[in-house]
Amino acid sequence: MKTVLCTMKIKLLTDEEQHRMLTETMTRFHEVCNYISEVSFQQGTYRNKIKIMNVHYQSLRENYNFPSQMVVRAVGKVVQNYKEVKGKPKEPLVFKDNTSVVYDSRTLSFKGLSKASIRTLEGRIDVPVIMQGYHQGTISKRVEGQSDLIKVDNEFHLLYVLDLPETESISPFDFVNIKIN
Repeated sequence: MKTVLCTMKIKLLTDEEQHRMLTETMTRFHEVCNYISEVSFQQGTYRNKIKIMNVHYQSLRENYNFPSQMVVRAVGKVVQNYKEVKGKPKEPLVFKDNTSVVYDSRTLSFKGLSKASIRTLEGRIDVPVIMQGYHQGTISKRVEGQSDLIKVDNEFHLLYVLDLPETESISPFDFVNIKIN
């Protein structure tokens, strides 16, 4: 069955402690991405996930105290960014302080439509979410995908990628929460 990719922006309603934990996770993810970028550039392996993982996985886990699946996601992000560069880069890519954190079904899940369970450096946290009404029906039909945790104006959001069946007939009215009788 063919599918269509859509992205949904979901606002996280963090308390002070959750905000701190997500900020620290984002900072560490950025540091890990920059380390991977630097060493893989020097070694010429920047477009090869397997080689990077074989050589650096254990040291990333130990030196950065970084969760296993988040190391996998950071390596994937770095490799993907290098693959988007045309030709051979002249210098290592640099990831900014607010670089998005990539989550997948092992590091992010939803508890109904009101909470997200998110992996941080200190373990999982349950964070209340705001999801637009028209998204609520859509998310129940999703195929597990990935999400990016972003920070905008000091607020956290998830850019949640949905893989919806193409056969779904979606009316434009579904997206503005209008029903026609």
